[in-house]
Amino acid sequence: KHYYRRRRQDAHAPPPPSPPVAAAAVEEEEDWGDLPDTILLGITACLPCRADRVRMACVNRQWRNAVREEPRPPPLLPQVPPLPPQLPWLIFPNTEAPSFYSWIGNMCHSLPLPPDVRVARFCGSSDGGWFVLALDASHRYALYNLNSGQRVNLPPGIGFRSGREFPLVARFATLSASPSPRVYMLAAIVLFKQQLRVAFWFQGSECWFPPRGPRPRQPQDVIYYNGGFYLVTATEGVVVYWPGYGNPHNNQMLMRRVEYDMLQRADYVRDMTLIRGYGSVTRYLVESRGQLLMVVRYVYNEAGTEALRVFRFQVMPPTATSVGISRRPRATWVDMHYLEGRMLFVGRGCSRSFESDQFRGFEDAVIYFLDEGFVPDRRVAAERRRYLYDDMGIYDMDNMTSTEWPPANRRPTTSDNAPATWWFP
Repeated sequence: KHYYRRRRQDAHAPPPPSPPVAAAAVEEEEDWGDLPDTILLGITACLPCRADRVRMACVNRQWRNAVREEPRPPPLLPQVPPLPPQLPWLIFPNTEAPSFYSWIGNMCHSLPLPPDVRVARFCGSSDGGWFVLALDASHRYALYNLNSGQRVNLPPGIGFRSGREFPLVARFATLSASPSPRVYMLAAIVLFKQQLRVAFWFQGSECWFPPRGPRPRQPQDVIYYNGGFYLVTATEGVVVYWPGYGNPHNNQMLMRRVEYDMLQRADYVRDMTLIRGYGSVTRYLVESRGQLLMVVRYVYNEAGTEALRVFRFQVMPPTATSVGISRRPRATWVDMHYLEGRMLFVGRGCSRSFESDQFRGFEDAVIYFLDEGFVPDRRVAAERRRYLYDDMGIYDMDNMTSTEWPPANRRPTTSDNAPATWWFP
């Protein structure tokens, strides 16, 4: 498993003094760069982490050709053993030393990035290594793939039907699908006139556009689920936008909008009363086993994250009374006391659910959460945000306790441009 690591270490170590003939024999015996391809494939099979396979391919051209994942017709070489299911990696953005955390090795590794990506703010992530990036203060945005380096430039402004256009200030975003030749869309929670709103962009459009109709009040998260973009608000309301038909040449897209008439859960008022004045509540949306879940995170000012709860979105059947009161469909949030073999990874615009039995050694009924907090950095003249990496960990749903994660010595302490986020390789 560690052939290529030892090879690199040996390459930097001074050779021991020995007779010329003996030295030549040792060099010929330990020239691992010429290992047979079948042995290289065997080594690859012992590497369950994609990051380790990438490093192995960087040793030399022969190793790269032997472990490349492209299909190869027989009888040249057997196919590279497929990777097992991969858990998301954890990215720690920083303009000086960006890094990522790897599960397999329990280590934090440096992350080489292009100069403009290094200083960018990560606004959301999607499968296949895609990220939504705010590149600079000039409102330049892009989709960027950390696996391949591919990028798609995004427009810097929001266009309104009046013809006016305003700069885009995106807080976080999500994709309907990974960028491809087929049409895909982005939904972003943006800051506009000191209020949080939603804006959309579809492939080929020259600017972002706001949806028609009433605006969702204080949206906290957005997810693409069941063919539409679902938003949850600070009062746990749900608004859905389904893409219709659009014309990229005039930046028009018809969006069908549905706002649910939400039946407030029984303990909502109690929760808000307990947290009011002492902290805050953050809500995340995640799809799991075909259902829409809401994770509610309770953060207290001094203690940090104290608890996380999970609720399932349930549409209620119409009744004669409800039809007479409102034409909107009714729904409610149902408390889930058990995750039943699942692990949740939560982050704004990038939450995911995984089945724990696919990953040996990982517990179920747990929620991995990140630190989204920041403090003003008064060490610089233009007071800017400094993001923290303190309040992050694993919450055990069964025991209702949280543990620190990753270990303090396996992660940086702060970031000068963005909070930590998930990388889905």
